[in-house]
Amino acid sequence: MPRKVAVAIVGGGYHGLSLAFNLADRGVRDILVLDAGYFQGGASGRNGALVRGGFSSVEWTRFFGHSLNLWIGLSRKLGHNVMFTRRGYAIVAETDRSAAMVERALKVHAAEGLRSVGLDRAGVRRVLPAIDADRVKAAIHFANGGTAPHHAAMKAYLAACRERGVTVRYGTQVTAIERTGGRASAVWAAGQRIDADAVAVAAGAHNPDVARLAGVELDGAGMRIEAIAVAPMRRTIDPGIALIDRATYLHQTGRGEIVGGCEIAGEKPRMSLASDMPVMAHTARHLATMFPSLGAARVLRQWAGQVHVSSDFGPLLGQHPDLRDLWLSAGWLYGVAGAPASGDLLAKAIVTGVIDDRMAPFAVDRRRRNRPIVEESTVNLEH
Repeated sequence: MPRKVAVAIVGGGYHGLSLAFNLADRGVRDILVLDAGYFQGGASGRNGALVRGGFSSVEWTRFFGHSLNLWIGLSRKLGHNVMFTRRGYAIVAETDRSAAMVERALKVHAAEGLRSVGLDRAGVRRVLPAIDADRVKAAIHFANGGTAPHHAAMKAYLAACRERGVTVRYGTQVTAIERTGGRASAVWAAGQRIDADAVAVAAGAHNPDVARLAGVELDGAGMRIEAIAVAPMRRTIDPGIALIDRATYLHQTGRGEIVGGCEIAGEKPRMSLASDMPVMAHTARHLATMFPSLGAARVLRQWAGQVHVSSDFGPLLGQHPDLRDLWLSAGWLYGVAGAPASGDLLAKAIVTGVIDDRMAPFAVDRRRRNRPIVEESTVNLEH
């Protein structure tokens, strides 16, 4: 490995590779990406693959709207097919509270120039013909939303990075981050010290632990998420779907499998890749209730993944306030959707020192400054 690099990136998932690509695209050379696991071994290989640009808050909509636009042109930008499909994305509300959120979100989207439409009962039946429309009080449809299968997108990012001279090493754990004169100055990996002009941490669920290697703390904690895949069937669902009141998400893959997951009340946060019966049972119940034709379907497989989420469930992006040249891309609940924007805007900040207005609200220290972001449309039990 090199003895000196411009930027050492800890984490070779979506966000680490997106940052590396965007740094290289801005002319930065000597970029090193280090990952303790295997390729796609973390959350970047265990996710719902869903992409949308619209949320209920201005901050989330500006950031993820930018990311959606990048997704649309990403295959051309990388020179490799990420297989992003604009099949649409729908947010479904079943309660008065969520229906009111839908109305507020539509106003935000209109103000920010994001393409979204509210669906009446007829619109719900047209866009989601398999859903029990009588249960739906309000819905939003994003025509430009869709899905991005991780196997294609991650392969594309890795290939584009290597073509631009980025060194990527999997199975190589960072064991220490050195501090010199109030800045992050080096990393240790494979028994070797590597000087760095800047260190970036994009280690998924392990972000808090990696930050502690540099002697700093991060807001938030790790949590486990689970998903199931239903055996292949004829095309039943076109867009990706968020069932807000059920904390459930789903989409149908090109192979015909319906993939989805949910959160359940009383589930204790724990860092584990073990899946369990309660989550599978709740997900199956929600799918069968909202999509009656799925009642006889078989569960094909189930799996779990780990993420690091912040206290307000928004990403943590930028330089750590307690240590110069230590940059973070952490706290990701919608990591697939946000990866292109995180790499683009974080690279801009590292190279130019300019914090883009779309990234600024997600500063690492916003909890410390009592500046949380209220976002009501995430698929999360807290909301």
